[in-house]
Amino acid sequence: MRPSMPTRQQLTIAVLLAVGLVATLASPLVLERWALAAEDEHVTARLEDESCLTHWGTGEGAATQRAEVTGMSDGGVRVEVSLPYAYTTEQDGEKIYADMTSEAVYEVTRTDMRRVRGDDISPC
Repeated sequence: MRPSMPTRQQLTIAVLLAVGLVATLASPLVLERWALAAEDEHVTARLEDESCLTHWGTGEGAATQRAEVTGMSDGGVRVEVSLPYAYTTEQDGEKIYADMTSEAVYEVTRTDMRRVRGDDISPC
């Protein structure tokens, strides 16, 4: 028995899905949003673990968030991000408010995203 061949409609759908996936991954705006979301998760995870903080949040402070595709490497597309965050802590009975910005570089591939460089977030 001969294996069945895909129909013209099945091939067309497969091609359209592949083109859509490539277009999505190639869109700088999408990659920038993914990298900003990853940096927000990174900063949030660091601040959640700090027992000295009385209040904290990402997207807070005077700075604005920014992301920019800066190039390609063997590992994927590089995206530089800046994410504002703020926190409050107490020292010697006084409240201290910190207005910070995390700077990082992410490498984005079809299947993965990783933080390849960035600021250390350890306020305590």
